[in-house]
Amino acid sequence: MSENDVKRLVVIGGVAAGMSAASQAKRRQKDLDVVVLEKSDWVSYGACGMPYNIEDPNRKIDDLVVISAERFRTERGIDVRTRTEATEIDLAKHEVVAKRPDGQSRIGFDRLVIATGCTPVHPNLEGMNLPGIFQLHTLDQAASIKRWLNDPSLKRAVVVGGGHIGLELVDVLTARGLAVTLIRRSPTLPSGAPREITAQVEAELQKYGVEVRTGDTVVGFEGQGKVQRVLTSSGPLDADIVIVATGVRPAIDLAKNAGIEIGPSGAIAVDDHMATSAQGVYAAGDCAEAHHIILNKGMFIPRGTTANKQGKIAGANAVGADERFRGVMGTSVMRIFGLSVANTGLTDSQAREAGLEAQAVMIKAKTRAHAYPGAKDILVRLLFQPSGGKLLGAYMLGGEGVAKRIDIIVAALTAGFTVDDLASLDLSYAPPYAPVWDPILVAANIARKKVH
Repeated sequence: MSENDVKRLVVIGGVAAGMSAASQAKRRQKDLDVVVLEKSDWVSYGACGMPYNIEDPNRKIDDLVVISAERFRTERGIDVRTRTEATEIDLAKHEVVAKRPDGQSRIGFDRLVIATGCTPVHPNLEGMNLPGIFQLHTLDQAASIKRWLNDPSLKRAVVVGGGHIGLELVDVLTARGLAVTLIRRSPTLPSGAPREITAQVEAELQKYGVEVRTGDTVVGFEGQGKVQRVLTSSGPLDADIVIVATGVRPAIDLAKNAGIEIGPSGAIAVDDHMATSAQGVYAAGDCAEAHHIILNKGMFIPRGTTANKQGKIAGANAVGADERFRGVMGTSVMRIFGLSVANTGLTDSQAREAGLEAQAVMIKAKTRAHAYPGAKDILVRLLFQPSGGKLLGAYMLGGEGVAKRIDIIVAALTAGFTVDDLASLDLSYAPPYAPVWDPILVAANIARKKVH
């Protein structure tokens, strides 16, 4: 089929990647029939903003919706079908089987974009379905948590899991006036972070009254009519609300059942055009692999930024463009009370697994000029190859300026910088924003002394 024969594009999934794909395809081909199948009531919402919406009891949950389904229909001419779940992809017939409350239908396509996202890991634990136990993955779940928190009698919260969602919700629940306990099976948090970083994170949590239990395991839940206790390997905990945030996995069942290739990471295998192993079928977002620039392989790296970029490329290529996804570094940043924590590139363990010799330096500096009021501490940890000094990754933690600085490292990694190149950057300077020797330059200059 030539691109001129593409009359209908079907997109499965209506959040970041899906709506980016649909919008881009429609923008490029005005007469294209674009159908989006979304199993929930919501499309195009900022999932990463859900914890902060929950923090404010006065904000409506639909504030997170960027563009409503109705606006997509009326303003962009995209046939968005909410409460419509794709249950099968029939590649032979070029059809998607979809289930609605009023029955089942088959929808033909010339091109298909799979943007099914990821799904939370649901622990198989006794009492997991008790009222008051939540996972935070969809807007409906966020709304349910928010309604539960309206009860003024709630006193104690337990968060299970110390990833991004878990740590952000610890902050949010504390702000809502609850006593919070964080349980994490791993001995460190965030997972994969060096001890210098994890020690600061744990200290910050404890500073705000959070009980931190690392190396502990949840074995079940108890309660009469609602959750009342969390059972752990170290003993029971009282709880009025529990958030289970034990990770996510790519939602690949539709693709896998259709015979579409799944990559080694467990996500859908795609090339740099976001094309899958099936002719005319693309995948984008958290369900698809993302090419890691340094490791040069596809990985499962769920990020809203990546989903939007991949979706745009998938939608463009579905109607004949030649766009290429250049890859990611796995960059992340999060707020934990008064700290920002960020990382990009490789962790120490990833470097070891890749067989790369790596060394790290870490410095502590001020975020502003020494005579300017309000300066805060920042830790900068650079990972690099001692032979030649090629930059491999970075961690940062501090009270301000972290997001700006981690983005500098992202640019440097993308350009293939050595620590010598990094030390030579002409970074901006003004006392309210940075010292004359920015913390990044200080770390790079120490690292270059260890290069041979």
